[in-house]
Amino acid sequence: MLAQAILVGAALVGVPAPAAAEARFTPGPCWFSVPEGEAALCGTVTVPERRDRPASGSFRLPVAVLLSTARQPAADPVLFLEGGPGASPFGSGEATEERMEVWWELSAPFRRSRNVILFDPRGVGRAEPDTDCPELDAVGAQPRLRPLSRDQRATAERTALGACVNRFKAVGLDGASFSTPVAADDALEVATALGAQRVNLFAVSYGTRVALEILRRNGGRVRSAVLDSVYPPDVNAQEEAPWLAQRAFRRLFDDCAANRACRAAYPDLEKRFLDLVQRLDRNPVDLIVGDSDGRHALRLTGASVVSAGLEAMSTGEAVPTVPAMIDRAVRGRYDLVAEWAPASWLGDLEIADGLAFSVECRETVNPADPLKRAESARRFPPYGTIAADDPSQRVCRLWPAGQQEPLERLPVASAVPVLLLSGAYDPVTPPEWGERAAATLPKSRHLVFRSAGHLVTSGEDCAMAAAVTFVETEALPVNACPGAAKPPQFDVP
Repeated sequence: MLAQAILVGAALVGVPAPAAAEARFTPGPCWFSVPEGEAALCGTVTVPERRDRPASGSFRLPVAVLLSTARQPAADPVLFLEGGPGASPFGSGEATEERMEVWWELSAPFRRSRNVILFDPRGVGRAEPDTDCPELDAVGAQPRLRPLSRDQRATAERTALGACVNRFKAVGLDGASFSTPVAADDALEVATALGAQRVNLFAVSYGTRVALEILRRNGGRVRSAVLDSVYPPDVNAQEEAPWLAQRAFRRLFDDCAANRACRAAYPDLEKRFLDLVQRLDRNPVDLIVGDSDGRHALRLTGASVVSAGLEAMSTGEAVPTVPAMIDRAVRGRYDLVAEWAPASWLGDLEIADGLAFSVECRETVNPADPLKRAESARRFPPYGTIAADDPSQRVCRLWPAGQQEPLERLPVASAVPVLLLSGAYDPVTPPEWGERAAATLPKSRHLVFRSAGHLVTSGEDCAMAAAVTFVETEALPVNACPGAAKPPQFDVP
């Protein structure tokens, strides 16, 4: 029965026998449950490790095609490009089933007319070989009831990172095998191996940079593209980090001041916040947070409070709660801030660290201009403090990353129809970056959602509906998503 299902699925998606193409699709069992009434085609696509070296090895990328409910699906599927870099669209471990339940629901409108392709990028998730750094995850997982000093944390990270670098090299991995151009070529080879000559791109966050690189290199193979939370190649997030933080908080303070209820509940919010940051920089507060199974020490500084606010604003649904979070912290109640304060260690269970380091060191950290970084920190106090203890410089001194070509940092010009989606509160990929990308995309449309943060389609129903409409018609009505301009309604006592 399984073999028969695979053959039927292959016929539906149009998988050809492997020919001259370098990429090869090998059907296999799905690693997630397929709901009753739905169908999926699963397997792996083999891509070359180095396209400039024919004798190099290969990578196996897990692929899942969520099959269309149409009798004759359109020949151009939706190809999803995950963010990160280093994130898997499938999630990991027990979270995979829950993640796939969401995917079946989100993809249903697309699948009324075409298939949807999901895949793990090279080095990520279930891809082989794996580039994760469990040594770093172990450092973060160790329970501690006292916070590490900066020097202690740096020493622990350096030891774990060194072990991962050695293992990375021992298995013959080359940092030059991991880059945005390589990811762009991989993505199209996945489509080719599945029989699709043209695709519709649906990309989020870092995935939008991969999508733009596809448009630059192989725009003729793209029918349409939806870019959610746009990260164009001609910006450097390291150089602009303080401005990104200042911009998000400026939006918050202005919106609260313009809202009568928020202004009355939280007067002088900006001044009180800046006083809080200054106070915690002088006298950090040590807390014990987490449940009984994962209690650990957290040191709240001014920088960690800034980071907590940015984390909350990144999740658009949490934007209305941020003024109350600040107010509670000013009053010495740090519970909400502690919930959003990011971890102080490098490891991330949801990210393939090796892939992430290879890409970020190559394309963001190493090319960043130190003078621009310093000037940005100087211009936007106290938001420059978030870069004061940035571990990326330490990482990239050790990590074997490749060298970025200058041409990769140029804007992307393309006549492909493109829908760009941005959240006004996004502190990671702001709407200004979407406008910047749109300037060289003459057939683009940019929708900004006034109350949204990062990853607009995950929290705004109309954004997802607009994405589906755009893929179907390559256009949008003039009045699409009229509610997008509505400011947030803040939580007040």
